Amino acid sequence: MRALPRPVLDRRGACVLGLTAVVTSLGGCSSASSTPPPASAVRSTRPWPGARTVRDGDVVVRGTVSRTRLEAVAAYTRSAIARVRQVWGPSVLRDAVVIEVPPDEAEFRARGGSAEAGAQLAATTTSDGRVVLAPALFTAVTVPGRVAVLTHELTHVALHQSGLTGVAHWIIEGSAEFTAYRASRLSLVQLAPEVATAVRAGRAPTGPPTGPPTDADFTARPAAAYQEAFVWCRFLVHRFGRAGFVRFVRAADARRPDAFATSFGVGPGALRAPYTQFLRTQLGSTAEGGR
Repeated sequence: MRALPRPVLDRRGACVLGLTAVVTSLGGCSSASSTPPPASAVRSTRPWPGARTVRDGDVVVRGTVSRTRLEAVAAYTRSAIARVRQVWGPSVLRDAVVIEVPPDEAEFRARGGSAEAGAQLAATTTSDGRVVLAPALFTAVTVPGRVAVLTHELTHVALHQSGLTGVAHWIIEGSAEFTAYRASRLSLVQLAPEVATAVRAGRAPTGPPTGPPTDADFTARPAAAYQEAFVWCRFLVHRFGRAGFVRFVRAADARRPDAFATSFGVGPGALRAPYTQFLRTQLGSTAEGGR
């Protein structure tokens, strides 16, 4: 199988396997669309005939697959919950976390997975807070990659971001990506290869040089936009600290229009110079790390 790209996820919390990047240690995905799924594609948590259920404390994993597979997903989920709580606090995800494991693509769509023809999804977070795993692509990534996918999805659940409107895409996706990769040993160069290539070629990122990617960028050039959102969040944590970043995301998710200025004391445009220096230091030709 060809090398799998890093996980970046679309606004509804769907992890899509793209064609770029080369992080086989995690496997992963790249988003092709930021359009929310139609309401008809999101099914309620009604009984699932023939499904087995594995319970591990506040984790509920169900599906018409083997019990061994369900137990493995429960273990990945516990690791993902711990990572989400390390960033967003011990009070999140205290309600039951429901993970569904369909046996095939048809059941994936029936349980709330993407209804888009040909979409290659590793997971979807539905509007009612369930995480539905794509049967083929979720298992195609390595164990660390599966934990990263679940961490991203459960960040959306913890912050009630699934279907959230009125909040910039880069905040929603960047915050989930930051959470998913915070524990990774991969370098920023590996996690944001398109941004690194641009920086090493002496070019600014393809997005607005004075700020994060726009919502339109996520449609026009999704792979680069998701990576730029992730790098912007890493930069904000580097400059202002994780606590300040957490306060900012929570304020933004609450649709406070002044969230950035209130949290950081400046607007994104005022950070152009320090952001450019961050990129050169972390992604330049002599930088291989940048955690």
